[in-house]
Amino acid sequence: QRQMCIRDRCIIPHTTETSSSPVSTMTMSADVAATQWLFSRDDLQYTPSVTGTYELPAPADTESSSAMVKHTAQTMTSEQERILRGKGVHLIYKMGEFLQVGQHVMVAAATFFHRFFMRRPLQVNRAGSGWSHYEVAAACVFLACKAEESLRKLSSVVDAVMASLDKSPEGQMRWADRSFRANHGSHEFAKWRDCIILHEEALLTTLCFDLVVPQPHELLVRAARTLEVETPLARLAWTILNDAFRDPTCLFFDAPVLASGAFLKACTERNVDPAMYYAARPSDAPRRPDDEGDDYFDWLDVFDVDLDEARDAMQAIEKDVYDFHLPLQRVSSSRSAPQPPPTTASS
Repeated sequence: QRQMCIRDRCIIPHTTETSSSPVSTMTMSADVAATQWLFSRDDLQYTPSVTGTYELPAPADTESSSAMVKHTAQTMTSEQERILRGKGVHLIYKMGEFLQVGQHVMVAAATFFHRFFMRRPLQVNRAGSGWSHYEVAAACVFLACKAEESLRKLSSVVDAVMASLDKSPEGQMRWADRSFRANHGSHEFAKWRDCIILHEEALLTTLCFDLVVPQPHELLVRAARTLEVETPLARLAWTILNDAFRDPTCLFFDAPVLASGAFLKACTERNVDPAMYYAARPSDAPRRPDDEGDDYFDWLDVFDVDLDEARDAMQAIEKDVYDFHLPLQRVSSSRSAPQPPPTTASS
């Protein structure tokens, strides 16, 4: 027999001595596995970074090794946590561009990142307790490359994080114009290498070894092809979906709902009615009693969502991503942008 132990909404399979098949003990209910990482907006007020408390398994050499030990950490506001999460995902995207991995790898890394910090606290400062958002982001990229079968060497991942965090003038240039080469014998390279290895173990245990990530980008591309959406509109929806992963909003919705929200947001930005897109109904598709004569799928049927779900996702993207993060990015870019050289007025 198998028992499911729910701690902090994280589902961990536990086996008993009467288990007869090790394969069956590792099988998890599909319905439970699909919902264990879905959260609500209210949950962001009770993350370990905000409350300052979290639990870790007791050391294996103790008498009660299966018990959980409560730990404390420095607290921060929910807004501060979201800012640090955005910075971490930004690093993931920069590393993904450096490593030339597919979007599915960056989505998996960003998902691992947000899930991890629903269970563990962010580090307020270098001297404080918790986990650094940059260090965890680098480990998430390394783990996502494995989980999504886009393997990259550890040394290449270290090169990527060091190049992405390079504060020199060359570090502000485009990747195509740079020739960054990390010194593999340096102390900083060794620090990042060891850090990624250590954080990968923490990631695996915190994520309950659940490394299967739904890919909303794949659903968006499939729907766009089925609906024959124009390329500029599909690219805009793709960009909006990328931006959605900068915030924990991506944990509020299933992949089809999040993809439909990005598509609806793109249609709204371009003043396009999404109802104009439809596709032929497959011959083997089930029919509802009220649409016997309908031979077409509308865009909601293609995404397999209802209008309320798509609107909720679109409104969450507008409020939590663009209304919150975009002003911060503008302020940051204005501070870091180089000032133009002074000009002298001609006489």
